[in-house]
Amino acid sequence: MKKFLTAILMSLMITTPVHAMPVQEAVETALKNNPSLQNTEQSIAIAEESLKAARGKKGVSISASGSLRASKTEGVEDSESASTGLTASLPLYSGNKLESAIKSAELGIEIAKLNFSQAQDDLVYKVVIAYIDALENLATAKVNSEHEQNLTEHERMISAQYEAGAKAKIDLLRAQVETSNAKQDAINSYGSYEVKLTNLATLMSIDSIATLTVENFETSINPSEVEKYLTEADENRNDLKADALKIEQSELDVISAKAGWLPNVNANIGTDFNAASREWHITPDASAGISASWNIFDSGVTRSEVDTAKVKVEQAKLSMDTNRDSIHESVVAAHKNLKIALLRLTTTRRAVELAEEERYIATERYNAGEGILLDVLDAEYALNTAKKNDVSARYDVIRYTCELAHATGDTLKAINFSK
Repeated sequence: MKKFLTAILMSLMITTPVHAMPVQEAVETALKNNPSLQNTEQSIAIAEESLKAARGKKGVSISASGSLRASKTEGVEDSESASTGLTASLPLYSGNKLESAIKSAELGIEIAKLNFSQAQDDLVYKVVIAYIDALENLATAKVNSEHEQNLTEHERMISAQYEAGAKAKIDLLRAQVETSNAKQDAINSYGSYEVKLTNLATLMSIDSIATLTVENFETSINPSEVEKYLTEADENRNDLKADALKIEQSELDVISAKAGWLPNVNANIGTDFNAASREWHITPDASAGISASWNIFDSGVTRSEVDTAKVKVEQAKLSMDTNRDSIHESVVAAHKNLKIALLRLTTTRRAVELAEEERYIATERYNAGEGILLDVLDAEYALNTAKKNDVSARYDVIRYTCELAHATGDTLKAINFSK
């Protein structure tokens, strides 16, 4: 069983490629391949087509019409007639309804672009966090593997001492059990690492993790007062900028709804060609004029549309306030977590040093016959725990640095990389 576990652990470690994919390359790959991001980008094209449609409604429109009629009445000569015509119409005044629609469509393009930029940053953040998670799991797996190797070496020493009659069999059995448990922990750790690699590969839209692994990278760590980051978030977050434009769109909808109380004026020009009966003489007819329509009473429909549009303005403002509060909460949380992680890092490194010294003393005392096996195992587990706490603190610093950068609107600045 022990050899079987060792073979599994070695196979997991050997399959790790030598050359790692840098975090910058992982980000670039995701930005290029991720289908969800590509789907978001299509919203820009849709918004551009909406603008074309809005502008088209303010331009000249031409319509064609035609008819063919035949009649037969007893005692009267049969008759046939045909007519065709073209009419061109140009809106002169719409109570600012058409102009508001065009402006709203222009804002729609800007909103789509801002949403796409925010989606890019959200994807970058997800990729970087997935990359950090993989790094942390790999580091934890290496700590567990080192722990297993230490226990294996200790078991070998006890086995030799047992063969020489210097140690009891119960010590050997306990050492063998602990080594077996440590091997299983190491195998689970490498399995968790491969799961994290799979999550990263999914974001990057690549099919296999066979040639994928990660490497450590540096982050810009210089935490200032939290107010600085709150201001940056208000200024830089693309979703907040989009929310502000959505408020403008809602205000334009109010103007558009009020146009229902105002007249519509159109200029028209047209020509008709008529022909009748057997000789089919064609009679041209041309017309030009200006038409106006004004809905004086509509049973309160326009009033309802105006009131609804005004409510939607307030909803858009509240939505922006809610989003800003959520962003501020994320900024404060990331800032606090980063400061805590930095403090933890100073203590975990010291704890590793103390645990190494404790393990050395316990091992020497046991080998000299002055200590007990439980002291050695406790010291070994204390060292393993201290190292894993150090790994956790180290990657929490990186994680919360990136989280703070994302909360303020630019994840890539945390890893000194530009799209």
